[in-house]
Amino acid sequence: MMFGPSLELLRQFDSALLAQFQALREKRGADPVFLIEHGMEPEGMAEMVRLVSAHARIEGLAAVRWPNASLPLACAITETGYGYRGTGTEFWPRLSRDLGVAVTGADRLAVRALFERLSQRLGTPRPHQSDWARNYSNIAWPIRNALAPQEIHRPLAGALGKLAQAGGLALDDDEFYRRLVGIAGGLWSGRLSDWLEDRTLAIGLGRGLLSGEESGAWLEPRALARIARDIRMDAECRQVLRQARRALRSAPRKAPPLPAMAKWLASVSGGEGRRGPVLDRLLLQGPRASEGIVSQSALLVIKGQPRSPSFLRDFLQGAVLEIPDITRAFTADFLQISGDQESADLLAALTPAAPSLFRWAASGGLLPALGRDDVVYPGEQLLQVSQDRPGSPAKPACAQDVTCPTGVLAWVAEATTCRTALAEAGVRMAGSQLAEFACAGRVIREGTRLMPPADTPLFLRALCPALEVSVGKPGAAGATLAAVMALGDVAILPPSDSAVALHLQAAGQAETWEIIPRPEEAAAPRAFTCSARPTQPTLADLRSGALVLSFVSPVALGPVTVQIDLIRNGGEVAQQQIALSGLPARLTFAAPDFEEMRSAAYQASEVEESWWTLAAKVPGMGEFVFPLPRRPDALDRVPGQIAWRSEEDEGEDRADAAIIQPGLSARALAPLLGLGVATDTEAGDDIRLYLPDVAGLQALRAGLTVGKVSLFARSARPTTLAVARAVTALDAKHGLDTLCEALVAWHSAEASSFLVDARRQEIVAFLEDGLLLALCGEAWLDAEAQHRRRPGSLASQMAEGAVAHGLAAGPEFPEIAPEDVPLLHGALTWRLGSALHAGQVADLETGPALTEDEAALFDTAVDAAYADLSATLEQRGEPALEESYAGNPAERWQRLLERSRIAQAQSPFRHLILPETRWETLQATSYARLSDDDLVSLLTRCHMDISRTAGIDWTGPHVLRSGLMLWLAPALLLETEAWRDHLARLLSDRHTARAVRYVALRLRQAEGAAEGKVLHA
Repeated sequence: MMFGPSLELLRQFDSALLAQFQALREKRGADPVFLIEHGMEPEGMAEMVRLVSAHARIEGLAAVRWPNASLPLACAITETGYGYRGTGTEFWPRLSRDLGVAVTGADRLAVRALFERLSQRLGTPRPHQSDWARNYSNIAWPIRNALAPQEIHRPLAGALGKLAQAGGLALDDDEFYRRLVGIAGGLWSGRLSDWLEDRTLAIGLGRGLLSGEESGAWLEPRALARIARDIRMDAECRQVLRQARRALRSAPRKAPPLPAMAKWLASVSGGEGRRGPVLDRLLLQGPRASEGIVSQSALLVIKGQPRSPSFLRDFLQGAVLEIPDITRAFTADFLQISGDQESADLLAALTPAAPSLFRWAASGGLLPALGRDDVVYPGEQLLQVSQDRPGSPAKPACAQDVTCPTGVLAWVAEATTCRTALAEAGVRMAGSQLAEFACAGRVIREGTRLMPPADTPLFLRALCPALEVSVGKPGAAGATLAAVMALGDVAILPPSDSAVALHLQAAGQAETWEIIPRPEEAAAPRAFTCSARPTQPTLADLRSGALVLSFVSPVALGPVTVQIDLIRNGGEVAQQQIALSGLPARLTFAAPDFEEMRSAAYQASEVEESWWTLAAKVPGMGEFVFPLPRRPDALDRVPGQIAWRSEEDEGEDRADAAIIQPGLSARALAPLLGLGVATDTEAGDDIRLYLPDVAGLQALRAGLTVGKVSLFARSARPTTLAVARAVTALDAKHGLDTLCEALVAWHSAEASSFLVDARRQEIVAFLEDGLLLALCGEAWLDAEAQHRRRPGSLASQMAEGAVAHGLAAGPEFPEIAPEDVPLLHGALTWRLGSALHAGQVADLETGPALTEDEAALFDTAVDAAYADLSATLEQRGEPALEESYAGNPAERWQRLLERSRIAQAQSPFRHLILPETRWETLQATSYARLSDDDLVSLLTRCHMDISRTAGIDWTGPHVLRSGLMLWLAPALLLETEAWRDHLARLLSDRHTARAVRYVALRLRQAEGAAEGKVLHA
């Protein structure tokens, strides 16, 4: 077989790479060796890639064409994986450009097979069992071998920056890793979460990047230096890590961190003849400790067997130590450290409890010990070891003996028979390792029996890939395969009148659950519900952002993704996926996430007949569809005209059907409804509202706003209305009923464009102010205006105070231009908010004095804010600021924090809502997940009625509900038969009217509404 001229040179590279990877393999033992750790200089790598490209153009990528030269090809592909940034579909085009060769489908499979062979041959890493790796199973191999691809550099730097504020290098490895994973989960980076599956790599590289000391990590030096250099070349990463290191340097020095506890390993063999399993020996594996611990010079002693300090360093890097005499493992002083003043603390942290429980494997080998917070499952076999002395645990009746040295007892038993030992070791017993269960009601568990409420479906979520689910009758020999589920899939088991046997099997493990329905006196709630406000939404509600969807599910197992589809004439127009942290939850279409969907609804042709629907889907739970008629109450617009046609006329010839002309109309500068001229369709430089010439609420909900807004940003405000404190007109003043009808008309009207709709919302706010003046008084209007001008959070309040009182501005800080002060305030607000959260002082009304550590967090926040501002100035082409070094005493931050808390507590609404107990209840409530019924219940609980007649409420729940509808859904208010009487009662109870308005404003904030008054919690 003839090959190209590049092959011989590639074989030389292959030989050198093989020696490099084998040397790393010998040093690392079971830890993986990454192909990016090739140790080559950039010039040598460029030459090798050139040869790989030349050979690939001639011979292709099939394995048979690369005899004794596959390592250069794999390293070249890994280089592409290191520099690749994308969603997963652009990797192969990028590789094709890098190598100058077309990559076919067969080539993709050949690349994967190449990496699989190298994993078996050299111990290179395999992809993680994550959703991302399963979706991109071919490219996951080279990207995993890239060690730390450039795609994760920014999210990793951001996560490390946040971690530095929460302790950073002072944390032990377990806490360091736990917090890093938790922070990454909030960054919505699937690639970073996938990368963090490698705990050892995450801790080693993370600590190296935070400390800036590349020599401390266990990775190949050139690979680590390259990653650090690439991160420094990224301005965003460089800035974040610089601030993180500064925060760590400014933190007070603490005692050196202690290592994690060493772990027991049991070496078990199958024995000879009929002896059964044999416990050969016990081993102790050291933890992977940080460089600060490893460098300590101390002497390790194991029952009279001294070892050199170099052995201690190896042990604290994960080396395994054999215990020759197993009985010594049960003595308190079998492990000793001398030669260091802090040896007592180090010894206490390092010494494990006496060996007790190990995970059993029928094939024997090295069995890991079970420790605190580990999880075992019913039916799992465990090896239990104890000292042979009085008071030792009794062997279970069904246990299998294990041969072991004199003085030691050992046996293999099922997990449920070892409950005492499990409790002493802090090991938890799980219900299932293959799936988890939930339903709309309480599920009673007794061993392997599940008893959900009768007539209630049971939800099952797979906890492992390729889960086979079979259903049959209890005790029956056979079962029917119902489904094969992927990791995370959710299935519904329909209710049954009799017991059902559920068989689960995956990866050689099997479980059988008996599902027995139990009778319930009350009907089980629905597993998933979705409701809309308004209850019968229209297209205009979606366009204006007034549409709100509420989701409730008692069986939601963790985060939920909701898919919203906007459909016109059966075809999808727009789609949006929203990730919710859990249910119940509420979605408002005024949020920026739905701007594209609202825009698509506006861009629909006015001359085309169309029907609209909105579909809300939650995978595994259900789908809800809401029709979105253009006009409610059986009215439809005539395309291209300011006219309407009743839907009752659709059976007639459309050309001869009766056309409804405009009746009432209004202008933006005169927003109250009045008789207009039907032929006057010009609104001049402002907009006009037209209503159909029909009676009642039907006309008010079918309005149309047209016109142009030439001076949108400076639109004139209508003249203040003279409003009577009465429902009907009084003494030449308008009554509340007139304002309510105008509010409904403007609130429900369909707008022809975004600008017209924005002007319409201004008129809605103007009419609301008129109603507020009558119901709540002028003092309330002033309070809302005052509140809009005050800082919206404790962090913002502190930012203002820090600048004003010299904690974040002054001669010792970088000088900035006056126009850049708002930028500094914004950055400082965000950074102080993070510091408040990290110090856990944000939600405390009062508390102990700030510690030096907590004050250092605030100083670090000031320095980080100036760094943020400096980066912004650099992006604008302006000179960078000098570095800030804040060093304020804790007492100054304490005084600022107390002043800021007092200012936040002094809400302008506090003295306008009486009694005080009602204000305290409403102010302290979280409104994020409250339904309309919950709001009425909240107002009712804290209400003190003005009526003195026992058993008669002047302002009852029905009145409170009408008051809420006035601000949240005014069209629904006018559908209430006694709405005028309800408003009259609120007019006579001003404090209750104010409480209702306050609740409505807090709900708008919770829904993320972009219109109206926004009130901060």
